Amino acid sequence: MPALPYDIIGIGFGPSNIALAIALEETNYQGRALFLECNPSSLWQQGMLLDGSDIQNNPLRDLITPVNPRSKYTFVNYLHQSGRFWHYLNLGTHYPLRKDFFRYVAWVAGQMRNVRYGIDIQHVDVELRNGHPVWRLLDSKGNEYLARQLVVGTGRKPNVPNIPGLELSGNIVHLTQYLPAVQKLAPGAKVAVLGGSQSAVEIVLDLIGREVGSIIGIHRSFSYRLKDTSAFSDEVYFPEFVDYYHALPPEKRSLLDDQVRQTNYSSADGDVISQLYLRMYEDEIDKKNRVVIFRNHAIEKVTGERELVLSLRDIYTGAAQPVHTDLLVLATGFLDIGRNGRDGLPSLLADVAPHFSWTGSYLDVERDYRVRFSGKSGSMPDLYLNGLCESSHGLGDAGSFSLVSLRARDILTSIVQRSHTNGREMVAVGPLAKTATAANHEDHNWKT
Repeated sequence: MPALPYDIIGIGFGPSNIALAIALEETNYQGRALFLECNPSSLWQQGMLLDGSDIQNNPLRDLITPVNPRSKYTFVNYLHQSGRFWHYLNLGTHYPLRKDFFRYVAWVAGQMRNVRYGIDIQHVDVELRNGHPVWRLLDSKGNEYLARQLVVGTGRKPNVPNIPGLELSGNIVHLTQYLPAVQKLAPGAKVAVLGGSQSAVEIVLDLIGREVGSIIGIHRSFSYRLKDTSAFSDEVYFPEFVDYYHALPPEKRSLLDDQVRQTNYSSADGDVISQLYLRMYEDEIDKKNRVVIFRNHAIEKVTGERELVLSLRDIYTGAAQPVHTDLLVLATGFLDIGRNGRDGLPSLLADVAPHFSWTGSYLDVERDYRVRFSGKSGSMPDLYLNGLCESSHGLGDAGSFSLVSLRARDILTSIVQRSHTNGREMVAVGPLAKTATAANHEDHNWKT
């Protein structure tokens, strides 16, 4: 007997799809929904749980508070349930520790029952069932899953720069694998960190506290730049900015990206920059001088196996400099569908990507996070991108918790409304069951 389609299947069970799972529960969604996660559990940023590092995000911008502060899945309730509420209040910090939010995400995920772990989806395509197009998913064991609507929340692909000889391996790792890699190093090992981001500075600081030898920072800028944390700049994480940004044509979004980029990219908070400068100064006093910064430098090629040789070149003077290291950490961020075009798409969508509509290198995505298909594709089931739409919806989709709850509400609202339009009654009631345009929008003079 053929499998019946689920109404919703979500691929990936990180923060974005966990927020959607909360929305499904709290609206009493009546359809059949299932989330599939390739890992054995939902562990958020496990490779970057550095001592003392924070999430750079107000704790009220958690998985649900912005749309339902009375939810049992809030970060505040997590603190209460874990017995750390009063101690947390006493910390006096603006941002929560990354370790605390890591446990909060796992705490929420552990209460969800419509998720299967260890399911590695390898193939996605579309086929007709009873005359209607549905998504057909195959996992690594050959099991088939069918869905009327697909929500992809796999997170963005790591950015691995196109440098000769640079490929992910045991001693070349992306920042998401930093901790497992550094814990395998022998005492006195040399470590290089490529990038000028918050993560790059945090990793260099973490290395100073470990039994490593030389620590090499490499970036193309003159300095580690200060992140723009102005309250006015941070309004790019407001829901009304998403409306404003999405209404712009791609070329105008690109211009705006150049203005607001430093609120999130190639920059770091003042506290970690100051800590690093102080630690380097203290090392100088103690005649250690373990940290070496190659500013204005780019890696031209990578050679070697057990010990890597990085061929560096000053981008202004042209002076060459070989650097030897045992581990190279790529603090180079993630690919974006707009800036990186089709390379930024999750690889599991490769077979259906020819059906997508593009404007230049920008994927066309509706305001409700639904992918637009080309006119030649015929009838296609709905596909939503949850947390992958920076190029169409702005920096709120750049790996931040800021808008995960509102995005989940908007996606579910669209699914329910379109199911009704297509003749399937999918009831959703409760505090989240609002239209995307009416909920939580204050007048901040965003105009298009």
